[in-house]
Amino acid sequence: MRAVVGLFSLLPFITWSLTHKKHRDIAAPYNLYTFLYVINTVIPILSYINIDDANLIKESYINKAICNDVVFCEYVVLQTICYYLVIFGMKLKIEKFSEKHIVHDICETKSLIGANNRRTKYKYFGIVIWIIGCLAFMKIMNQVGGIYYFFTHLQFRTSLTRDIDFWSWLLPFVDYGVLFIIYSYKGTQKRLNIKIILLIILSGIMSGLGGRKALIILFIEALFLYHYTIEVIDIKRFLKMRYILGIVALYLFFILMSKFRTEGAAEAFLQNPVAFIKDSSEGVLNTIQSESYIGFYMVIIDYFKTHTLWLGKSFIGLLTAIIPSSLYSGKPPVDDGTYLYSICQGKTNIVPPMAFSNLDGSSYPLETFGSMYANFGIAGLVIGMIALGGIYSYAYRKMKDSSYSLFSVVIYTQIIFTFQLSTLRIFQLFELIVVFGVITFLCRCRFVFGSEKI
Repeated sequence: MRAVVGLFSLLPFITWSLTHKKHRDIAAPYNLYTFLYVINTVIPILSYINIDDANLIKESYINKAICNDVVFCEYVVLQTICYYLVIFGMKLKIEKFSEKHIVHDICETKSLIGANNRRTKYKYFGIVIWIIGCLAFMKIMNQVGGIYYFFTHLQFRTSLTRDIDFWSWLLPFVDYGVLFIIYSYKGTQKRLNIKIILLIILSGIMSGLGGRKALIILFIEALFLYHYTIEVIDIKRFLKMRYILGIVALYLFFILMSKFRTEGAAEAFLQNPVAFIKDSSEGVLNTIQSESYIGFYMVIIDYFKTHTLWLGKSFIGLLTAIIPSSLYSGKPPVDDGTYLYSICQGKTNIVPPMAFSNLDGSSYPLETFGSMYANFGIAGLVIGMIALGGIYSYAYRKMKDSSYSLFSVVIYTQIIFTFQLSTLRIFQLFELIVVFGVITFLCRCRFVFGSEKI
C-alpha cells in the first residue's frame, strides 16, 4: 500500500511532461513550481517508501510520523491534490506566454534604455549601495568577533547574529548592488563575466552570513535578470560545460556550508580540504532528503489527529512582528515554525499565541501546507493552495506588465522560490518589498528618465 500510494506522487510530473510545451518560458510559474515540487517533494516521498530509509531520520518525532503508513499515505494524497490546487490558482487569470513574446519585449526595452549614460548611472548606483551593504557586513563582523572567528564558529551562527538589528536591514544592500549592476546591462547583449560571478559569490556569502540560501537566491535572481532583460535562456544552454561546472560548484557549496555548522569543521577543512569535501558529500539523494520539509508536514498531520486546530491563532505573530521583544516580553514568535519545533521536541500543549520564551527557541518550517493544515485543516489547504497559485501568477503578470523592471523581477523571483502562506514567509516578503522598494524609489528620484521603470 505504501509503495502504491508513493508512486501516486509522480502524477504531477507526468501531467507537466504532457503539458509543459504550452509554457515555453522556463521561468514561468508552472515550470518553476513543478521543478521545485519534484525536487523538494516527489523525490523525498519516493525515497521514504522504503521504511529502512525513513528509519535513518534521527529525530524520533519526525521518524515516527514518516514511518506511520497511514500518515504517510494521507500526506502523499493531500500533497498531490495540493499541487493541482496551486496550478488551478495559477490558471485563474494567467495569460498565454511564449518565448517569442519575451524576445519581443526585450527588443522593445532596448529602445527605452539604449542610452549608455543611463546604464552607467544604474551601475554606479549599484556600486554605491553595494559599498553600504559591505560596510554593514564589516560592522556585523566586528560585533561578532571578526570574520575568521565567525566563519570558524558557524555552529553558533544564530546566537552570534541575534542582536544585529539595524545592520541586518542594510546587509542585503550587497545583493541589491549586484542586481543593479546586472540590470545596467538591460537592452544589451553583454554577458555575465567572471568578475560579476565572483561578485555574486562574495555578496551571497556576506548577505547570508554563512548561510546557503542567500547565495542560491542571488544566483537565481541574476539568471532571471539576464533571462528577461538581456538574452532568453533555454534549457539546452544548461547542458554546456560551464553551466554544469557552475551547478557542481553550487552543490559543493550547499553541502559544505551545512557541514561547517558542526563543531570542529573549520579546523578539519584547514587541515585537509580534499578529505573534508569527500567526507561531507553524502550523495545527491541524501542531500535532497535532508533539505526536504515533507517530514515536518507529516508531523503536523499526525499531531492534529489528537489535537485541536489553531484556527488562525498562529498568525497573531504578524500583528506584533514590528514590536521589539524588549518592549513586549510576551511577544509571540514571528516565525510560526517555532511552534512546530516545540511539537517535534515532544511538547503537547502547543496552542498559539505563545510567548517565544515559552517555546524551545529554534524552528522547523511550516510553510503553506503546515500552516494552513495546522490552522484550518483540509479546508485551509484547499483555500491556501489556490491562493498561493494565484499569488505566483499575479507576480508573474506584474513582471511582464512592468517590462521586466528590476523591482518586479526580484519580487517575482523571491515569491516563486521562497514565499509561502506562513507568518515567517509573509513577514520576510514584507521586509523585502519595503527595503527594496525604498531603494528603487530613491533611484528613480535620483535619476529621472521619463517614465522609466526600475
